[in-house]
Amino acid sequence: MKALRTVFSAVDTVSTWLGKGVSFLLIVLILALTYDTFMRYVFREPTVWAYDIAYMVGGTIMLMGMAWVTTRREQVRVDILYTRYSEKAKLAVDAIGNIFLFLPLFAFMVIEHAVPRAIRSFTTGEFSEVGFWRPPLWPYRWMMLVALTMWLLAAIVWVVRDLHKVRTGEDL
Repeated sequence: MKALRTVFSAVDTVSTWLGKGVSFLLIVLILALTYDTFMRYVFREPTVWAYDIAYMVGGTIMLMGMAWVTTRREQVRVDILYTRYSEKAKLAVDAIGNIFLFLPLFAFMVIEHAVPRAIRSFTTGEFSEVGFWRPPLWPYRWMMLVALTMWLLAAIVWVVRDLHKVRTGEDL
């Protein structure tokens, strides 16, 4: 049990570190979009890189932050019925929802999509095709793989902790 707690603590620490670590990118995103808007409307000279920066930095903030949100259990919920449940029922609902909905979907996304795309992007030297700037896409694809993997690990930790508490009544 001690080894499991150590692993879970490591997942929590890495998730928190990644979530907080990328939060400074919000400033980068705001500055890039403000600069592009200023150039576009004041000088009629939009940048060629703003769109690529916006989706890459915005996607990084969102995806890296999701493992942290999961670690902190701060997802948005529909609380119509959930708030009326006992603590044990809430844990069971969370575990069942994660086991049957979240975990299969994200395991599939990581194994079937994120891993092959990250590898292919790196080996082929893929570039972005959506903007004029065309930056290399492999760093973004690898960030997505790391972020989805951390999110999946955080969800697994959540489920195991919930099932343990339902069974024993003790926190793990």
